[in-house]
Amino acid sequence: MKKFKKSKWFDFSIFSVKITYLSIITILAVIILIINPSLFYVSLIFIFISTILSIFVCFTEVKNRKYRIQELSQSVDIVLKDSLNVIDIPMVMLSSPTQIIWQNSISKHIFPKEYILDTALMIDKNLKQSECASVTADIGNGEVYCAIGNYIKFSDFNCMLISYINKTEESRLKNTLENTKIAVGIVFIDNYEETMQGLDEIEKSEITSKILKVIREWVNENKGVVNKIDKDRFVIFVEKQYVDQMEKNTFEILQKVRETTNITKLPVTISLGLSYNEPNIDERYAASASALDIALGRGGDQVVVKKDKKFDFYGGANLGLEKTNRVRARTISQALREIMLKSDKIYIMGHKNSDIDCIGASVGIYKMAKILGKQANIIIDMKCNSSTKTIIEKLKTSKEYEDVFITGNDTKKLDFSNSVLIVVDTHKKSYLAYPDLLDSFEKVVVIDHHRRGPEFIDNALLTYHEIYASSTSELVTEILMYLDDINLTPTEAESLYAGIVIDTKNFIFKTGVRTFEVAAYLKKFGIDLTEVKQIFQNDFETYVAKVEIVKHAEIMHGQIAISVCSEEYADMPIIAAQAADELLSISGILASFVLCKVDEVVMISGRSMGDINVQAILEKVGGGGHLTFAGAQIAGVSLEEAKETLVKSINDYYLKD
Repeated sequence: MKKFKKSKWFDFSIFSVKITYLSIITILAVIILIINPSLFYVSLIFIFISTILSIFVCFTEVKNRKYRIQELSQSVDIVLKDSLNVIDIPMVMLSSPTQIIWQNSISKHIFPKEYILDTALMIDKNLKQSECASVTADIGNGEVYCAIGNYIKFSDFNCMLISYINKTEESRLKNTLENTKIAVGIVFIDNYEETMQGLDEIEKSEITSKILKVIREWVNENKGVVNKIDKDRFVIFVEKQYVDQMEKNTFEILQKVRETTNITKLPVTISLGLSYNEPNIDERYAASASALDIALGRGGDQVVVKKDKKFDFYGGANLGLEKTNRVRARTISQALREIMLKSDKIYIMGHKNSDIDCIGASVGIYKMAKILGKQANIIIDMKCNSSTKTIIEKLKTSKEYEDVFITGNDTKKLDFSNSVLIVVDTHKKSYLAYPDLLDSFEKVVVIDHHRRGPEFIDNALLTYHEIYASSTSELVTEILMYLDDINLTPTEAESLYAGIVIDTKNFIFKTGVRTFEVAAYLKKFGIDLTEVKQIFQNDFETYVAKVEIVKHAEIMHGQIAISVCSEEYADMPIIAAQAADELLSISGILASFVLCKVDEVVMISGRSMGDINVQAILEKVGGGGHLTFAGAQIAGVSLEEAKETLVKSINDYYLKD
């Protein structure tokens, strides 16, 4: 049967009956009037009296009804409040997030007023987005409560009602489970082959045993276990609570190993990758291996702890140890040759604001593609500095390079099927000249020398990532050395040579034996050193700009120089970098940072003599690089805001040490 909705104006109550009776009287009076018009005045009197009575009844009944409803509501309020007062759950009512109007007895004994108001403010903020909100907080004595709040309506006002649910035991159980998670770590002896070179088997065994002993003692102190899985590799298992303690002690195992093995010609260091948040041991082992790769990619002698999607870094105070053999370079050269031969076309791309090292490396890879008879293009961001543009324009004077350099717009109609993208001088997708292009390629190769960060192109078919190298130009030149019939033009050789010069600061920083060997190899192709020098020449305005930046530098901690350039100059990034180099020439300055703004992006150049890790400092603000040579870009902030962020990172670095 169909149900009818009741009208809000219709109710079978005593009130309705009274009105009905009065209506009948009125109708009868009308009928009498129709039957006998002579009784007109009598009927009129009946109608008048009926109307007056109807109005009176309505007014009286409405008033009585309102009174009864109010009385009932007040009674309900009293009963409700009395019930809430004796219930075994802390409850509080507030007229506003800052005004308590009532609370039951149990809440008065548990919560201080400040705690209630703090939770009320947090709930009120969340209630704007939902009808019910909750927050969980410790009241300060180890007790944890979940505060659940919503808005309710009483007879004469609205209020917020907060109920507090005790979550102490649940919280303790969660903490126990979290603290007893098993963390998996992989320990690796850095550059084992290079370190052990020249030692007999007894000496190798003795050093390895010493390292294992130190590691085992350290792990045992933290209630864990360790097992040797290879000559230079160990696996450890330890509870997460002890990992927290290790972090507080900044993984002193790194220093213990160095002190124990200082009798060798080369200091022995270790790297460690740790992980504990993955759902099972297999995944934690894989994650710790990934963390170890990052540690090694950053130069070794450090610990990387993987925490969900972020990484924490410890150590890394030393420069990467140069590898004395070229076995890997030869292997990479052969592998890259095979990839190129199996591809229809080769594309080369570097980072945003391409510098000379990026261009030099790109030219070297392009030359390799041409030797193998492959069509190739260099995809470049034309927002580069004047020195880089000078090299590009010089290359374009050759007919071979007329159409080699293309931009992102030029690639929109290209078919990338069976093509390979070779990324040079960066390993971060976000740093690429055109990041979106990366997903268009099935085959990707990465060649870079920068210390590895959390962001990494991890789907690469081939990766040549060696942080010991002075530059990517050095790595690419070594690849070219294993090709047959290689014949570089003087301009091509100068491009690679200039890339090495710029990143080593004229063979001062990160310059090893292999760096000089590569430079000597390039000199064979007719490099004109005067031409190379002219690439780096500055005009008068640039020189004055550098002087002004150095003049306005501030000194922190007695050894760090910071300067902010608010003026706008052409080639601002390169001026800032050169000014940072100049600041290092001042006596007592161990590190320098120069900030400038280009296209609403604050750029920071960091330089160091080696005692201070500028890469670790700038990494905290989203940058990266090397221990002595690093940079960062911060979008959407002012120069002063960026400076404050940098200063905080520097202070944190000193506190950590």
